[in-house]
Amino acid sequence: MGDRHREDNLGPDHVSGIETPNASIGITRYFIDTGRLEWDARAADIFEAGLDPRPAIEIWHERVHPDDAHLLVQLYEDASADVGAECIYRVVLSDGTVRHILTRSVAVETAPDGHPTVLTGVVSQVRPLIDTSERLGTVLDSVSLGFAILDRDMIIRYVNTQTERHLGIARDQLIGRHLHDALPDTQGSYFDNLHRDALLTCGEVSIEAPALFRPDTIMEVTANYVEDVVAVSFRNITDAVHRATRLLDAYRELLAKSRLDDLTGVLNRSALFERIERVSAEISLPTAILFIDVDNFKTINDTHGHLVGDHVLRITAARLADLCNSNTVLGRIGGDEFVIAMFDDDEPLTTNEPEQLRRRLRRAARAPIDLNDSTLSIELSVGIAHNTGESTLEDMLTRADLALYEHKTNISRIDVPRRTKHQH
Repeated sequence: MGDRHREDNLGPDHVSGIETPNASIGITRYFIDTGRLEWDARAADIFEAGLDPRPAIEIWHERVHPDDAHLLVQLYEDASADVGAECIYRVVLSDGTVRHILTRSVAVETAPDGHPTVLTGVVSQVRPLIDTSERLGTVLDSVSLGFAILDRDMIIRYVNTQTERHLGIARDQLIGRHLHDALPDTQGSYFDNLHRDALLTCGEVSIEAPALFRPDTIMEVTANYVEDVVAVSFRNITDAVHRATRLLDAYRELLAKSRLDDLTGVLNRSALFERIERVSAEISLPTAILFIDVDNFKTINDTHGHLVGDHVLRITAARLADLCNSNTVLGRIGGDEFVIAMFDDDEPLTTNEPEQLRRRLRRAARAPIDLNDSTLSIELSVGIAHNTGESTLEDMLTRADLALYEHKTNISRIDVPRRTKHQH
């Protein structure tokens, strides 16, 4: 498209007077030889296409008011001859309501023999004014989107009022200048990539990125290729992004809480086994699994009450967690029972490392637990299952559980946990 067409395309002599409440600009491409119509998401919204799987041309024909069909025939003839043709016509939506649509051609692609093959246009929902001397610029200046047109060489051909406000620069200081000269901050930015990709793909590209000219603002910037020009639109999505971030954080928090044991804060049973299985799939099965329980825990509950029992479990879980590192997975599988899976780090675990961890766990558990007017000491039983090289996860868990039982029966211990009065 030559410079004359670009200037005519934006000039004041080819536009209609319209008013555009809640305006949104969409782009359409009509392939003359095949009768196929393509539109972007904004145009689809204007014609209330929604999730309708039918071809766009079929939806469009259904929507056009029959009394306005002749307007579109004339538009087609005018657009085929030159860009800048426009008209306002009515469409009837599925609920019977009527919309007025402004359509304007912005580019004509031709075959080698000169006949037109593709018509590209912009569409917008409008409300006709009595005073028809207003111009299409009214549409572009009324939309909430920032809108600009760059040619293939990145010369600014048009900016609307929202763009002026966003930049804080009048359009007469921008139009006709190279983007980098008029706005040096754009050089090397995502604007270069969007412009390049739109030209390469002859389609639409979009990005969400921090605004170059307004701190703490996030913009959605979309570039649409229209023959030899790139139409760039942008809108402030800061609030939407922050809302989405808050929702995502809340979801993650909820998800994290759903994976933790309510009482102790370590992984719950399902999350524990899921984590062990995932790490096993990524590296290898655990080198060892430790089954742990609190000796005489039923006696603690019966003697001191469940509130004390819960307190003992919370303290015990915290002490176990303190002795675990990034190569271990700890969780509570129910009651007073916990499981620790030990994985190899860069260096394989030695045979005695699980035994050393068992001794540290039992020693840490013996530290007095403060109650209201006394202390309570507990003992842990720990069963260990080593990876034999041919083990399965289920086999190791079973052997660790059996080893726990053997450990409990082979060690002499006091039947009732020791409780000592505080000295005042």
